[in-house]
Amino acid sequence: MNWNLPEHPVNMKGPTLGGKYVWSDIYLLGDWHIQKNVLTGHHRLLDGRDIRQAWGSYDHCLAELAKFKDKLGLTFPKPHIFLLLHGLARHKKTMTKTAAYLREKGHAAYCLNYPSTFQSLDAHADDLENLLNHLAGVTSVSFIGHSLGGLLARELLRRKDGWRSKVAARHLMMLGTPNNGARIADMLGGVRLFHTIAGPSGQDVMPVKALKLPPPDIPTLVIAGGRNTPTGYNPILGEDNDGIVTVGETRLEDMTDFRLVNVMHTTIMDHPETLHAIEEFIAAY
Repeated sequence: MNWNLPEHPVNMKGPTLGGKYVWSDIYLLGDWHIQKNVLTGHHRLLDGRDIRQAWGSYDHCLAELAKFKDKLGLTFPKPHIFLLLHGLARHKKTMTKTAAYLREKGHAAYCLNYPSTFQSLDAHADDLENLLNHLAGVTSVSFIGHSLGGLLARELLRRKDGWRSKVAARHLMMLGTPNNGARIADMLGGVRLFHTIAGPSGQDVMPVKALKLPPPDIPTLVIAGGRNTPTGYNPILGEDNDGIVTVGETRLEDMTDFRLVNVMHTTIMDHPETLHAIEEFIAAY
């Protein structure tokens, strides 16, 4: 569905009313985002406090952002930035603690939103490739992906003829990412409710899809959650796991470093050991 949008829509500035699960970031300038609504096709411009400063077409939001850029001097504070990608059925706010930690360490870190249950992995990558193609003043990026977010980062890295001709990729850090596919997704594959809730991306975490992604070609850190026991947090999965993804499912043959953290899948990005491992990896590579 696409709205018939007015050429110059009137904007009432205010906090967003939620709807985090249906918006995709397609343009980034510092803490300001242009997002696309996957259901209606219209766009909105959010400032660093998530206050809507404009809405309507992409071109209209881009023109309004240009005015704020000139007025406020909007820019990225560093030529190298960290882009944080949330997991399936989550939203960008789940990565804010990780971003805050990186900023405290002096890095430029930004949480990106994508409508994980409404589009396929390829469609998410298309939206974010537009963002990567228009990073003004940025020369290199690093990715931190939780679960599905790690697979999304790998799909973006695969696109060597696109954004990677403009921006260098430096690090990939994946937290609880089912790099070999998630067995639990296969278990639920025949359940209609799973397809309804997880959407197209729920199928992309199955082994038959995940294993088609090429290995990353940049320094890669894999962090898995588990209890270092034969049954982990979920005995149904038959090996150590974080409740959703097994330790074995996270591993890559050519990964640069690997860490096991005693934490469940949904909070692996917030664990102090995870944050410390990320900072160590950045310093080393």
